[in-house]
Amino acid sequence: MTGALDNPVINGPFDPPVRHFEIGPQGPTGTVLDGRRPSESWIPIPAARKGKAKAAAEQVSLDFDVTGERREQNPLINDIRREVERWRLTYNGVTPITRKLLEHWADESRGDERVLFCQREAAETAIYLAEVAHKESGKVGWKGRVDEANAVHNAGLPRVALKMATGSGKTVASRDASPHAV
Repeated sequence: MTGALDNPVINGPFDPPVRHFEIGPQGPTGTVLDGRRPSESWIPIPAARKGKAKAAAEQVSLDFDVTGERREQNPLINDIRREVERWRLTYNGVTPITRKLLEHWADESRGDERVLFCQREAAETAIYLAEVAHKESGKVGWKGRVDEANAVHNAGLPRVALKMATGSGKTVASRDASPHAV
């Protein structure tokens, strides 16, 4: 299947994703798979320059698909997602005020006033990395892994970014983070 899906919404907006559409070489196949879709990037492969036809043919045979992109898993993102999902069960290691805010955001009795899962997860990830990850003995050195990724992709500009789509409610999430929200 290629093209539009009859009903592309298969998860609720306030809960973690539990299903996803399989992505094939032509896009969504229409097949629903259990679990959250792993984070991956579609990396464009540049067109061959003139005089480099042989090299381009070799590249095509190595990592070219019909979309002209190479799919690559994002292990750092997938690993952090798993750790935050585990941590979300207890919110151990945070200050009492942070715990109160996290519980407020997750409170199902808020009905339609709840923050969207994508908002909550972005905030949880930032809090986990800032307040918790470095304290957990025996855990993966998240700061080291983030620093390594920054060195590869953002040399001289270390940062942690949380991706939220346009219209996903960043303003609402930041408003809820005010001291008066809890």
